[in-house]
Amino acid sequence: MATLANPLPGRAGGKIVRLVIVLLLVAATLFWAGRWVHYRLTHVHVTDARIKTDMVSVAARLAGRVLEMPVTEGDSLTQGQLLLGLDSAQAEQDLRVIEASQVALQVERGRLEAELALAEAVDASRIMIARRALQAANVEWEKRQLDLDKARADLARLKGMASNNMVSAQQLADTQYLVDSAETELRAASAGQSSAEAALAEAEAQALNQQVLRQELASLDARLSEVAARRQRLALDVADHRVSSPLTGVVARTFVEPGEYVQAGQNLMMVYNPDTLWIETNVKETTFARVRTGQAVRIRVDAFSGERFSGRVERVGAAATSEFALLPSPNPSGNFTKTTQRIPVRIHFDEPDPRLRPGMMVEVGIHVADD
Repeated sequence: MATLANPLPGRAGGKIVRLVIVLLLVAATLFWAGRWVHYRLTHVHVTDARIKTDMVSVAARLAGRVLEMPVTEGDSLTQGQLLLGLDSAQAEQDLRVIEASQVALQVERGRLEAELALAEAVDASRIMIARRALQAANVEWEKRQLDLDKARADLARLKGMASNNMVSAQQLADTQYLVDSAETELRAASAGQSSAEAALAEAEAQALNQQVLRQELASLDARLSEVAARRQRLALDVADHRVSSPLTGVVARTFVEPGEYVQAGQNLMMVYNPDTLWIETNVKETTFARVRTGQAVRIRVDAFSGERFSGRVERVGAAATSEFALLPSPNPSGNFTKTTQRIPVRIHFDEPDPRLRPGMMVEVGIHVADD
């Protein structure tokens, strides 16, 4: 009978251990349940959130065959880096032709400018000489007029004296000759005046040829402007055959390969900036009233389940997602099934992480305890 008394203390000890274990399990369960309830009361939890970004579609303005494509999916980019090059041989040839035409027009313009400068100098000299000749002719005419006036005065005086037989007939005839000679010389001076005036008019008329040269220069300038515009357009066409990155980022996807012929506006590849990732989630309208911009967010990325990320609410949508559905759901029959609507919310990361990719699924907990 002494041997049967020993198991009783062992059984009692086992019950105590089991009781302690049960109590610990209950305490752990209550602790985790309390944490879960507290989290649900202080957070709006969404499981169907997704990482988004501004995905930029890259297209060419012109059609052409792809000759080079130095980047591929996943490559890092800097703004202005070459993404792909199209065949630009024809555009470059057209550019060289228009540049040659521009040079020829500029040479022609230089010739016209030199011709105009020469015409201005020659015409100015001719007009100056003609004006001086006219001045000399006017002076000569005035001198001959004075000579004629003097000769006529002398003749009139001698005629008065001849009536008193104070001068001889020979003196009177000589004086009359002087008058006649003075009249002839005055007519010659008048003819010289007319000739000088005609020469001045001719020189001034020849100067009008400068207007013709100026009009030709204006027409040539217009042609040069037209050619410069065409050259600029062709230079732009040549540049557009090389498609550059619009941002610093990453190549998300390519849609063409070297050797393919692409059309103008065709989507060639998609790029994005990894520093501008955000989370897009849709919050139920029943919890939407508690969400505010600036609230802290706990983020768990499915791809990195053991890590936690942080962020803040950046923007709250102004309309439910159903308002933007491609296929509306009217209710013509009168039957109605109430469905909880969702409001889009945008969340930005506190710190960008290069491992994150657009499209990754995440779970978010928006801290709303302060509301």
